[in-house]
Amino acid sequence: MRITGILILTLTLGLGIAAAQRGGRGGGIPAPLKITIPAFADGGAIPAKYGCSNGTNANISPAIQWSGAPAGTMSIALILHDPDVAIGGDDVLHWAIFNIPATATGLPEGVPAKAVLDDGTAQINNIGGSIGYFNPCPPPPTTHHYMFEFYALDTKLDLGLATRADLLKAMVGHIRAKGVYFGLFHQ
Repeated sequence: MRITGILILTLTLGLGIAAAQRGGRGGGIPAPLKITIPAFADGGAIPAKYGCSNGTNANISPAIQWSGAPAGTMSIALILHDPDVAIGGDDVLHWAIFNIPATATGLPEGVPAKAVLDDGTAQINNIGGSIGYFNPCPPPPTTHHYMFEFYALDTKLDLGLATRADLLKAMVGHIRAKGVYFGLFHQ
């Protein structure tokens, strides 16, 4: 009986490892999305053009590229947040954009601040209470981390006027792959 249990445990672990090594082909752990922001290296300093300068907000989003969305991806979502600050229990949301077509491989610099773009991509209110990208702008002399989290989803989201909590809830069970890129900013 004990040998049978050990064999079952060994077989189960072996199958789990094999599934994970398949990288998402058949239920294993998917490979992360590959993210590139040409204006700065992953973990590098965000240029002032995409942040604030002396408290002035330009709200110009950087160009972003990605690859590696797995088969079955129907849309891409991006959440940009500052985890160094908590307001009302959440960190600071700088941008949430979703329903980016699965065929897209990037966003241009300066995404318009519109609730719904021509291709159906949607954006929600940021920490500033406005639609679209809200540039990094920590109080001087501090440096904050800004996390760009990308999600490949197996659906398009039907949210209408939504909050970050609504977006996160709607994504549950639909995430096929994820990628993270971060930058640092200070004035």
